[in-house]
Amino acid sequence: MAIDYGTRRIGVAVSDSGVLASPHSVVPNEGDVIERLAKLASELGADTIVVGIPRRQFHDSREQTFRDFAESLRQKTCKEVVLWNEELSTADAADRLRASGRKRREAQRDIDMYAAAVILQSYLDEIRRRQP
Repeated sequence: MAIDYGTRRIGVAVSDSGVLASPHSVVPNEGDVIERLAKLASELGADTIVVGIPRRQFHDSREQTFRDFAESLRQKTCKEVVLWNEELSTADAADRLRASGRKRREAQRDIDMYAAAVILQSYLDEIRRRQP
């Protein structure tokens, strides 16, 4: 399971095969979002949760927010939580949605879960690349 964490919305993606990532849902970032995501991870049978984090040359307070979010999720789920570079994931997702002919409003509503799928696919590709 992968998460594209945003201040208003959180995109979720999954992979049943461990090879191909698929967009799953968008969760509003309100209330006890850690509890809702932990429940979703359990329902989906996720072994690992990949959280996209923007990589910047210099650390800033926003990066710490991602790290704190990931740590809270790890503590709540007792699952492996991996921080993964999300650089350009939203831009890549937007390009893919436009190429598929999705209308702008519809694409904007779904962009977070497609960005999560880009993050998860990058992670899965790297894991496969590292295998002998």
